[in-house]
Amino acid sequence: MKKLLGISTCLIIFAFLQGCSDLKRNLVNVKLITSQNSTEPKVIIEEGKNGQNYIRILLTNKGQKTDYIDSIEIVIKQNSVVDDTKLLFGGTCMGRTPLKQSNASDTLSNSDTFLMIRHNENSFSQIGVLTWNTFLPYIHYNIRKGIVITANGESKPINPGETIEFEKLVLSESDSWQDLMFNYGKEIAKEHKIEPKKPIYFKGWSSWDYYGRVYNTKDIIENIDQLITDGFDANIIQIDGGWWTARGDYLSVRKNLQGGMKAIADYAKLKGYRAGIHLDGFRGDKNSDLYRAHPDWFLKDQDGEVICQTIDKGDAFMQYIYFDYSNPDVCEYMKNVLKTIRKDWGYSYFKIDFMRYGLLESILAEHGNNYGLGKKPVTKVISFNNSMTSIERTRAGLKAMREGMGDAFFLGCSAIFGPTFGIVDGLRTGADICSTFDYYEACSLQNAGNFYLNQNVVQNDADYLVVRNKDDEESERAWGENKFGGNTTLNEAKMWSDYIALYGGPKINSDNLLTLRDGRKKLIENAFSIKTATRFIPLDLWDHARDKNDAFNIMLAENEDGVYLSLFNWDNNDIQFVIDGFANAELTDILTKERINLNDGILRINSKTHTSIILKIEGESFDSLRKTIQCNT
Repeated sequence: MKKLLGISTCLIIFAFLQGCSDLKRNLVNVKLITSQNSTEPKVIIEEGKNGQNYIRILLTNKGQKTDYIDSIEIVIKQNSVVDDTKLLFGGTCMGRTPLKQSNASDTLSNSDTFLMIRHNENSFSQIGVLTWNTFLPYIHYNIRKGIVITANGESKPINPGETIEFEKLVLSESDSWQDLMFNYGKEIAKEHKIEPKKPIYFKGWSSWDYYGRVYNTKDIIENIDQLITDGFDANIIQIDGGWWTARGDYLSVRKNLQGGMKAIADYAKLKGYRAGIHLDGFRGDKNSDLYRAHPDWFLKDQDGEVICQTIDKGDAFMQYIYFDYSNPDVCEYMKNVLKTIRKDWGYSYFKIDFMRYGLLESILAEHGNNYGLGKKPVTKVISFNNSMTSIERTRAGLKAMREGMGDAFFLGCSAIFGPTFGIVDGLRTGADICSTFDYYEACSLQNAGNFYLNQNVVQNDADYLVVRNKDDEESERAWGENKFGGNTTLNEAKMWSDYIALYGGPKINSDNLLTLRDGRKKLIENAFSIKTATRFIPLDLWDHARDKNDAFNIMLAENEDGVYLSLFNWDNNDIQFVIDGFANAELTDILTKERINLNDGILRINSKTHTSIILKIEGESFDSLRKTIQCNT
């Protein structure tokens, strides 16, 4: 029988918990539900050098029997927040859970990265998660209780006398929300011993957005040749999903890829490009040879049956099953697969997808009570080593992948962010793109909201650079519900090109270069000509992110060549940007080279609906401008 253990510890907690400038005593309440009621928490507060405070919670089994953790709740009381106080919940998983602005009366929103409270225009406080080693903490806000952090214990065992640690939290306050955000990224990097990342300028082409799973070697070769013919300054060819015979059989290539994947990599490298590859690292297929040989390598439900999700994709019938990385044999298998692809096939860029399916919450979301009429809901996940939580399994799998691919670039995709930190090089921080305006807007919001991670922790990736519309497509190639360019205008496509130019990370086009018109190709050329930002920030952050389509209008960036201001008019009406704070600056349109006039340091610029512009700034630094610029539209 599970019992409730509540321990309240009176501690010196950080000032913001009361919304004051003086440290006060506050109540931190840790509640555990465990099987034996014998595990006791100890809360430790450590003060950082710059005024931040770290919360560590040690869980010790004081009993004589193994105790199993069912759930954890931490409540940090504070009284200064009212219903309409603005809150900011950090993004956590690509496009599914982007950055969200809300208020203190919101009882539904949460984040497994951070929560920021805006007390007033000059007072901000933040609580952030720093580690994701064993549990997946979620930060909520409750107007009556205060800050609430919850985690599923996943029946994690603690032996008699054993101590394990809950995930580390950091509490900070500042008069600058910008500093809080950038410092949070640095805190994550410090905790995971991540060295500052040098910019990696990937520019090239990929198969996915136009061809999906249906392509052959000829399609790839022709697009590589067209990339050269068009004179693009490119350095990578990335082959996306569908090259395998069955998901999980990653050393078996379908027959119409003549010469196999090694031949494609050899051709790309012969033409001067790095070879990149995609695979689904956390799901297999029930029709695979791997499953037939090793059914014990996949996660099972409460009845001991392999968990399977069936989906008819039209061109393929999927039977997804989930790798069990608590089994060392599975880790060894994936390590050897990636080692073979790296060493024998010649690929040095790995996009590993669907990482979220290593985690309990993602599996239950797909197979819970609402999974489907007549389909058995999954209430429990059984693994080879049930002493490991799904976070621990996920990290074991990721580490095996990292070991297998060696020095290759490791891009994590469709991941709950936290467990990937310290292992991956790049991270998809925006949802899957499609070549329509609505997707451009939503994906820019999602990626931009995770700006604090870029270069500090990972290289942000906003997904592919796609700029086509229906006139650039072959009807016989059309696939997927959203994979049509439709009536996307040239200006709308330029908005995504302008966004990717500075903020997107890897700049990999995924149209058909053989059918793409010259005007659209020019947008790719423009994006390739600008170096990816090392730092960037949405200056109008608190005016947006109220929903998934509420994208930012005003972005500031810095790269190795200087400082840039990008203006995006996502609105359906013409607007005027009025931006103050350019006392010593000179502004130039980066594409037309036209000098932009200022009046007493104020920029006034009229913007047509669904258009964008990138301005190069001379005479001011990124850090001075992000603090002084004041925006209006």
